[in-house]
Amino acid sequence: TGSIKDGSITVNTPDGVKIILNSVEINNTKEPAINIISNGDVEIELVGDNKLSDGSSYEDTELDGCINSKADLKITGDGSLSIIANYKDGIVSKDDIEILGGTINVTSADDGIKGKDSVVIEKAIITINSGGSGIKSTNDEDTTKGYIEIKSETFTINAVDNGIKSITKLTINGGTFNIRAAEGLESTYIVINDGEITISASDDGINASAKSTYMTPTIEINGGNIDITMDQGDTDALDVNGNLYINNGEITINAQSPFDYDNEGKL
Repeated sequence: TGSIKDGSITVNTPDGVKIILNSVEINNTKEPAINIISNGDVEIELVGDNKLSDGSSYEDTELDGCINSKADLKITGDGSLSIIANYKDGIVSKDDIEILGGTINVTSADDGIKGKDSVVIEKAIITINSGGSGIKSTNDEDTTKGYIEIKSETFTINAVDNGIKSITKLTINGGTFNIRAAEGLESTYIVINDGEITISASDDGINASAKSTYMTPTIEINGGNIDITMDQGDTDALDVNGNLYINNGEITINAQSPFDYDNEGKL
């Protein structure tokens, strides 16, 4: 509990650590508000209303998140977390990020939530205003990683770049999404099984392209309600450098080019 006006919580141990943030306010003008520099898994439990912020530059330029973790990071609890990331990213893990609860609000100069190996989200209410991408997974070296899986709850994302972007696979099993971005959803293989998804985009609404050689670029829609509104110009609502499969669900599109696929298209 309490506040740190210019400092941080630093974790440096090979053992697993649980941090309970209970109505905490932390500001660090030089480095992350929470800096996890060890390899032990870390859980952050949210209790009450919590606020984290950083400055516009870091002394250690290899760090890039207001919450910056080298280890697997799990966020749980029923409280809230507000992050103002003035340097680059809001929440970063060099491994996996798992968000299983809480109300999270991120305003970031670059990406909002970035897990290198994976991002898995369930039972969280997330609002992101980012100068880069909203939610991102970046591992392009391991074909079993670089994925995002979203299971439920509510997402409001305003992003300059991508709303949600992964390298290998993006799976949406449910939830309510309101996304405004250059590209709403982007990955090599995109599966939408359920959800209420509203996208306003200036480039592509949902884009599957070859970011990984692990699989053929594909959009597979098995359910849900999807509403896509595209800006005028060279834009596509569903853009696939591979296969487009629409098996179920309801799709509403307002665009000059609703579908653009290179290989097979099945409805």
